[in-house]
Amino acid sequence: MTGNSVQIGAVTGDVVLNDRFGRSSASPRQIPPMPRGFVDRESILSTLDDVLRGPAAQRQIVVISGLAGVGKSAVVRRWAHEWGEQFPGGQLYVDYAAVRTESGAPVNDALADCLVALGVHHEHIPASLPARTNLFRTLTATAPVLVVLDDVTEPAQVPPFLPNSAGSVVLVTSNDRLAELALDGAHLFTLEPLDDRSGLSLLRELCGPARVLAEAEMARKLVAFCAGLPVALRIVAARLLSRPHLTIACLVGELADEPTRLAAFSLRGESLVSAVFDNAYRSLPPDAASLYRILGIAPVRRVSVEVAAVMLGCPVSRAVPLLNVLVDASLLDDLRGNGFALHDLVRLHAGQRAAEEDSAEERDEVLDRVRVHYLRKAAFADRAVMGDRMRIGDLRDLLAGRPDPFRGDTGKAVALEWLCEERANLLAVLHTTADRGWDDSAWQLCEALHALYLNRRFLDDWTEASEIGAAAAGRAGNHAAQARLLSVVSRAYTELDELERARECLEQALVLAERSRHTVLIASVWEFTGRYRDQVDPGRSAEAYQRAIERNTEAGERRGVALATYFLGRATSSRGDQTAALEILQRAHRLLLEVNDERMAGRGSISLGVAHFRSGDTASARRELEHAVGVFTRSKAAHYEAEAREVLAEVAEHDGDLHSARENLTRVLHIRQASGAPNLEGILAHLRRLTV
Repeated sequence: MTGNSVQIGAVTGDVVLNDRFGRSSASPRQIPPMPRGFVDRESILSTLDDVLRGPAAQRQIVVISGLAGVGKSAVVRRWAHEWGEQFPGGQLYVDYAAVRTESGAPVNDALADCLVALGVHHEHIPASLPARTNLFRTLTATAPVLVVLDDVTEPAQVPPFLPNSAGSVVLVTSNDRLAELALDGAHLFTLEPLDDRSGLSLLRELCGPARVLAEAEMARKLVAFCAGLPVALRIVAARLLSRPHLTIACLVGELADEPTRLAAFSLRGESLVSAVFDNAYRSLPPDAASLYRILGIAPVRRVSVEVAAVMLGCPVSRAVPLLNVLVDASLLDDLRGNGFALHDLVRLHAGQRAAEEDSAEERDEVLDRVRVHYLRKAAFADRAVMGDRMRIGDLRDLLAGRPDPFRGDTGKAVALEWLCEERANLLAVLHTTADRGWDDSAWQLCEALHALYLNRRFLDDWTEASEIGAAAAGRAGNHAAQARLLSVVSRAYTELDELERARECLEQALVLAERSRHTVLIASVWEFTGRYRDQVDPGRSAEAYQRAIERNTEAGERRGVALATYFLGRATSSRGDQTAALEILQRAHRLLLEVNDERMAGRGSISLGVAHFRSGDTASARRELEHAVGVFTRSKAAHYEAEAREVLAEVAEHDGDLHSARENLTRVLHIRQASGAPNLEGILAHLRRLTV
């Protein structure tokens, strides 16, 4: 007898129908429940909703990639919890992390498990992967199925699990971007770490609002140390919950120490965050793993392709594909044209791996290559921006035979832009250079950074760098270098209104300069002393400038004479003698042009504009000030551009040209805001008055 048999009549008890594979009709519901304390993923969930509401006739594949521990699995489980009932064919779940071995992920075994979940008895499961794949497609052809593939490491781990039914969905999580799956129509998304607000919300959800509120400030610091990773936040929450007497402040104290921070993310003696990153690290090819470790010990946080090649000691063409491997593995962030960066906790893990796997000599070689690269490029930038000026450091051997990256008509602007972009990296390299005991390189790098700090008033960076550089010069026994750095940084302390520290720097610098018998340096210290006295004792500033002129004349230093003359003219104008000031400033302007110092000649134009304005000649004032604005706009010396525009706005307002006054003052505000300048309320109030 063939065909179907049908029983007519009453049937009692449970009935289970089986097909030719011994398969029952029950639909699997394998996806784990959604996690407790799920926060702030509305954007990605909404995007998933939009994608998965696509044409019902199509099967949808979605890949969610991102850093290990960022919460990819939680997002998938949350979505499955909300939409799981839309899949009558069942919900299948494969956790590749659980089945992965040293030889790889057993796709064949995972597929067999899915067939069993679909009701196929073991004796009916084919032996080969192609046969199992065909059977899976057959069994999922009649009703929509939801398949979740967690922690996929290779694109080949996905195709065997693609259902044949319309309306089915395959959700894939991976540290890798799995871009090849886009060829199969997959939608690719990247999950980013939580922001601080969402991190604090998750901590409240897990620990309870009362405990977090009781130590609100410490809670914010704790969240910052977790750097947006839900896995880290869940670990610290578990520690707090398991030990009711452990304060958040105490836990913050543990995490504050960078070298031991990863160890603090531990439960029952296991460093769980490190373990999460270890899984991603072990899948890297050897060359990419080497770059990963190097990035962990490098002092720079944002890495360009050029710097990556320097650290590896290889051509750029070899560094690019290795960077791409790390980006694809979600271990390195691509900043879209602004370089690459490691997540804070990933950086600590990479450094940990370097300490365990690379020798001290290998690590020192990397740091030395970074030191040389930044010192050389900063020296080229200094020369492009500042031209021929007094320098204590003689870096001609370092630069000899090397191409100048800032040559040409635009070199000065490009150099200043590079210094600004690399500002944080340069300061970090300076710290590392001094910490390693490379004292000569430390003070030389600090001196080169004057090109940045004299043109962009990053005052806090300036004082920090100069204290490091001056201390390094002192350890190296170089009195001239120490005097130079101390005298120049007096300007920053004066602008910060730390006048006592400025005075101490100048007094120490003068003693050191005299000890060095460097005549031009002594003259420079007197010049900076005059500028300090302009602020605290104007009646004595002229004496200091005269001493600077005398010493520079003695040394035949024409630029030094021009500079001191300029500052003397400015001080004379401040004292009210505009006739004498204009004569001195015009002489200084000529001298500065003769020595090709366009930057200082531009500053001379500002002071001439001020003196003309004070004498009542607003037409001449506007001419000089507009010339200065042009000079500093072209050279991108924004600090001095703002200085010129602020005076120009005052002159325009005096002449009744309110439109020009507003335009110039608005630009001043933008420049000051961009540089992080404090006390902007005066400019804002002035703009409001001009707008009325």
